[in-house]
Amino acid sequence: MKLIRIGLLSILLGCLTSTLFAQVQKSDHNLGFSLDMNAVGGESSESRTNIYVSYTYFLSNRVSLGFGPRFGISKDSEDNKTTISGYNVFLNYSFLTNGGFVLPYLGVQYSKVGQKQEDSEKFTTTSIGGNFGLKFFVTERLNIDNNFSLTRMIAGSDTLDDLGIDVDGTIIQLNIGLGYIIGRKN
Repeated sequence: MKLIRIGLLSILLGCLTSTLFAQVQKSDHNLGFSLDMNAVGGESSESRTNIYVSYTYFLSNRVSLGFGPRFGISKDSEDNKTTISGYNVFLNYSFLTNGGFVLPYLGVQYSKVGQKQEDSEKFTTTSIGGNFGLKFFVTERLNIDNNFSLTRMIAGSDTLDDLGIDVDGTIIQLNIGLGYIIGRKN
């Protein structure tokens, strides 16, 4: 069993060292797909599962601007289901590394989300916040993006008060996704 673990670790390290050339460049385009799970605190708590599709354009080797629609389903503490749709806009600053296998980044984001609970009106919330993450490059173009964000709701419709939802909630998200760099000129 020990030999199998050592063998698997050797293969993994070999794969990692063979991909140390990956890094983003100015004018790269990254298409992404991610899944997140988050919890909203306040007077009425709920858990959500969201799916994101995103497009990111690298303005320089370090600065990127992105946009992405989001879709999801949430369930509150009383098992009421809500459908979610909206979008995110984000700006990230990347910290280039020597090896290029890992790309850490920090950023800000703006989100607008509409939610429709069973048998009630649709309501909209707006949030703003920050994020940090690590992109792990599997190949020169394929990356696994792990992102943690902390945002604050800054606006909502009057319907939120009617539902007893605290608009001043904090949203904590952990996103895990895949990205693929397109448009690179080798």
